[in-house]
Amino acid sequence: MAAGLEPAARSMRENGERDISFFELLTPLVRRWKLILGTALASAALAAVVLLLQRPVYTAETNFTPETPNSSGLASSIVGLAGLAGQLGVGPNISGVSPEFFARLLQSREVLRSTLLTEFPDPRSSNGIKRPLLDLIETQGESREERLQNGVRLLGQMAEASVDNATGIVSLEVEMHSPELAAGVANRMLELLNQFNLERRQSQSREQRRFTGDRLREAEQELREAERTQLRFLQNNRQYQGSPLLEFQAAQLGRAVQLKQEVFLTLTKAHEEARISEVRDTPVITVVDPAVAPAKRTRPRRTLGVSLAFVGGAVLGIAMVYLGVYRRRVRREAAPDYMAFQAALEEARGSPARAR
Repeated sequence: MAAGLEPAARSMRENGERDISFFELLTPLVRRWKLILGTALASAALAAVVLLLQRPVYTAETNFTPETPNSSGLASSIVGLAGLAGQLGVGPNISGVSPEFFARLLQSREVLRSTLLTEFPDPRSSNGIKRPLLDLIETQGESREERLQNGVRLLGQMAEASVDNATGIVSLEVEMHSPELAAGVANRMLELLNQFNLERRQSQSREQRRFTGDRLREAEQELREAERTQLRFLQNNRQYQGSPLLEFQAAQLGRAVQLKQEVFLTLTKAHEEARISEVRDTPVITVVDPAVAPAKRTRPRRTLGVSLAFVGGAVLGIAMVYLGVYRRRVRREAAPDYMAFQAALEEARGSPARAR
């Protein structure tokens, strides 16, 4: 029985291992070019319809650089105070603010909520009617607070801030369905950022003014007490030269008065600068490039999408052609071998009966 089945199995292996020439590979493509072209055109047409139905998205970009407060006179004065023999104790925070802080602040809930409540011209209205951004982006929710929370998440996805570590420039990109709205939202977020930091800076200056004012009064009292102590010593010791002990006490009292004077003068300068900074309204960021309405949409990129769909459809058509050729070849080559295999099987089953 095994001897009868072996030639049929060998024939099937030989047919399956036969090499295919390049001409045989190319011939199905030439014969079925209409299928390949039709599949490519159908895919491109479907992609074009889908891309045309999508609303265009525009990206407005603005760049700014934050002010570094470490170079201000007030900070320098307070740094000088910190080195005066620990006389001031624990002072206010004078550390600088990194650009990453401003990038994260643009994504804060405070800035995003204020932006959502700001009114912008409705791009769908020809009369220039202004509506809150919360309504323009069509945020859903059962209550106003829920709409605001959903709007914060949505606007956080539409607005992206990044920092160039080499230059310290912060970039803000805002995506909207209207180019004018995208530019308006980006500039408004920058205004809110500057307003927030200006109020924060003024609040810090107010706290610094209070701190330096309280410490200035204490320093003045300490200076007056040191001067009175030195005066009493001079009144009681009119001729102290020549006495080592009295000369040592006089020098010690003189150094104490000098130290108190330095603390008093430094605190006076810091207090005056804090009073000026408290009412200062200069911006804390410098806008490098304000946002303008983009002329071209960011997405969808219809030409690229249709081209990729055409290429993908052509590849799909080629795969379909080769799959059909492969299936026909398998059926064609397997039919004779299968019949020979069945005949050999029948012959092998009948051999024992004839032998008996």
